[in-house]
Amino acid sequence: MKTTLRLELPALSMLHADSRVAFALLDRQHAVQRTGELPLAELAAAVPPSRVEAILHPSDSVLTTVTVPPLPTHRLQAAVAGAVEPMLLGDIESLAVAHGARAGDGSVSVAWAAREPVARALRLLADSGLPADALVPAPLALPLTDAGWTVLVRDDHVVVRTGPQTGQVWAIDPFATTDADPAVAALLPALEQDAPGAVGWIDPQPAGWPELSGTERRVLPAAARWQGMHPGWSLALGDLQPHRSGRSPWRQPAAWAAGAAAVWLVGLNVHAWQLGREEVALRQRMTTQVKTAFPDIPVVLDPLRQAEQRRDALRAAGGEFGSSDFLPLALATTQLLPAATNNVVALRYTLGELKLELVDDGIGMVAKAGAAPAPAPQQQATHGLRRFTSRREQAPAPAPAPAVNRMEIDPAIMQRAEGLSLHVTHDDGVWTIRSAASAGQDGGSRPASQGGVRIQQDNPRR
Repeated sequence: MKTTLRLELPALSMLHADSRVAFALLDRQHAVQRTGELPLAELAAAVPPSRVEAILHPSDSVLTTVTVPPLPTHRLQAAVAGAVEPMLLGDIESLAVAHGARAGDGSVSVAWAAREPVARALRLLADSGLPADALVPAPLALPLTDAGWTVLVRDDHVVVRTGPQTGQVWAIDPFATTDADPAVAALLPALEQDAPGAVGWIDPQPAGWPELSGTERRVLPAAARWQGMHPGWSLALGDLQPHRSGRSPWRQPAAWAAGAAAVWLVGLNVHAWQLGREEVALRQRMTTQVKTAFPDIPVVLDPLRQAEQRRDALRAAGGEFGSSDFLPLALATTQLLPAATNNVVALRYTLGELKLELVDDGIGMVAKAGAAPAPAPQQQATHGLRRFTSRREQAPAPAPAPAVNRMEIDPAIMQRAEGLSLHVTHDDGVWTIRSAASAGQDGGSRPASQGGVRIQQDNPRR
């Protein structure tokens, strides 16, 4: 949490590392979180703040108002110095002069203090681990009172804030002969000259407060002395600040920028990782859906493109089965080979081609025309008496080898295949059945017959 440490410095001539300094720690809303008093050298370790604002002793600075003509910002400093110089008893070069913005009426709030003591105080604060971000005149550290003044008694001085950029300081005369409280006596001439609508005394308030017509007296808590809003300018001038090793004014913005960039990069990588996982999961779901919808696709590489191609093919087909699809081909096969019923050993369908293996290879096959059946063995004995001869008879010639049976597809099946527009082959006991349309696209390795249906027997089984 960003915090602000406010210090009430003693007189600059008395300030050293062991000086006990009153402090208050404020949060972002300027609420007081902690107050106390510690030696200056111990404050940094005890109360590490994000910002340090030092409040000057009332006797160390002068706050007033000057009037300057409307000028560009870069010339305002010279105009303020020229307006202040007649008020000074010494050389303006020996002073640290700071000012606020020019108001609409031409007034500018100006504060000054001795230059060397201010530079020494800034160095001492930096050496103590408390580099000052602001050095505020005492009146401008007090809170504002609506339509009135805010008053604080501090070290024999009456400190008054009269507006957002204005204030006054009066020294208390301990030897005053009036019956009123010395603080009241110091403030009374100013009240009688320009009585405000209200006066807010920060506790403890003095005794013997006079009754002033039209002026309301208010009591403010003791913590209010720390809660004044910073005026936006101070006597912590840049040329008086010591060198801050590792405390560049750009260090904190750069750190915040680097942190924001790191968070952004981490978030970007996490988002990219999530998108990658979603992409993989989506592609897996698409692949599963395509395989479920189109089980005939063997490998799915591009689910969307392959699904679109199959969808377009189905639309072109009008939702009807093609002649090479499994169901029409299977129904046609039942008409082509009625004897295969209950005799199927295996059935395979791939790419418009149906293959059958039957229990008996002879189903649907007949002997090829011109193949003679095997002759019966020669008879060596005859009925009746044997005839003997005295001469040596020539040994009988050996019987010829039996002819091999050659089988071909039954012509009736061929005729049915032609009527059903099917292409039928039989090879090593496997019937291959395709539609005539798909058979005509075989690349010429199997020429179609004249009727548009090609029926042949490849590599007949011996």
